[in-house]
Amino acid sequence: MPSSPEKASPRPQGGVPSAPCPPDSLVVPRAAQYACTLAGAALSRAGNGSGGSSGTLSRLQHLEAHLSLGRKLLRLGGSAEALAGAQRSLHLPDPVLRFCLTLSHLNRALFLACDNVLWAGKTGILPGLAMDKWSQRSFRYYLFALVVNLSRDAYEVRVLLERAEAARKRGKSPENRPQLQADGRIQHLRLQLQLQLQLLLQVLRDNPPLLLDLLRNACDLVIPLEKLGLCRSSPGIVGFCGLTSSMLSILTILHPWLKLKP
Repeated sequence: MPSSPEKASPRPQGGVPSAPCPPDSLVVPRAAQYACTLAGAALSRAGNGSGGSSGTLSRLQHLEAHLSLGRKLLRLGGSAEALAGAQRSLHLPDPVLRFCLTLSHLNRALFLACDNVLWAGKTGILPGLAMDKWSQRSFRYYLFALVVNLSRDAYEVRVLLERAEAARKRGKSPENRPQLQADGRIQHLRLQLQLQLQLLLQVLRDNPPLLLDLLRNACDLVIPLEKLGLCRSSPGIVGFCGLTSSMLSILTILHPWLKLKP
């Protein structure tokens, strides 16, 4: 699924990248595949059944299918890499990060193993393969890995919020703190929510790697939810979310400090 900038708040350090994160060699084909999905959805919506649009749409769908198959080929052997990542994450000092990253790597390994089986079925190596069954199994593992990743992001946000809140209280004298007692309990609650929202926005602004990882995982979450039938969406939404996630991954490749660690 690089160090944070100097202005970022202190965070637990380690040497294990977040997961699942597409390998560098797969990000561009992934972006191209979801760009085809998005373009095909836009074309089918605006084409009104014209012959030229139908031909272009068919070519986009064929290109998308070839890119998907090519990505599956490039992912062969990815399970071993994911298992190695799980083994490395066992040495992280933070127990929550250790649990989340190890579980995420293990689910990514299972997802890639199912993906390899699907590749063998699509290429004719396993001609009698139940494609739908293996596809659903693959997306279930992918979904679970993303849920664990988002849990890890939420944990990091909570830790940084606690540190920012402690720093804010140390930096303000009691007379300069916002007065939350006025105008009853509803006003008190509203002011508290405003302060927490401001603090959350500040934490995310000061920690771009965490913000990008959170956005990328949230975008990726739409894909397995839609494929498993747990969320009603459209090919356009899937294409947009997949393309956005891929562009964020490309951004972390171009600027390695934006990649969340550990």
